[in-house]
Amino acid sequence: MVSSKTLASPTLQIPLAEKRVTLHNISWDAYEMLLKALGDNRGAKLTYHHGTLEIMTPLEEHENSSSILDDYVKILTEEEDLTLKSMQSTTLNRPELKAGGEPG
Repeated sequence: MVSSKTLASPTLQIPLAEKRVTLHNISWDAYEMLLKALGDNRGAKLTYHHGTLEIMTPLEEHENSSSILDDYVKILTEEEDLTLKSMQSTTLNRPELKAGGEPG
C-alpha cells in the first residue's frame, strides 16, 4: 500500500515592485476625466477595463527592472538590425472596447 502525505506549503509573500489600488464601477467618462485632470507628467499609471480602474505607482524595484528590460530590448533590436519605436509614455485607449492603459 502506498501512503501519501499532503504537505501544507507555506504562503510565500513576495513584495510587489509597485503599489496598486483597484476601483470598481467607474464609468469610462470618469476614467477619461481622471486622465485629463492628472495630466501627462505623473508617476501613477492608470489601467481601465469595463468599469474597473487600477492605479499603479511604481517603486524603485519596478523602475530598476523596467530599465534593465528596456536596455535588453534596445540591444536585441540593434543586434538584429530591427527598427524600434518607443511608446513608453503613451496612453492606449479603446473607447469602443471600454478599455485603456498605460505602460508601467
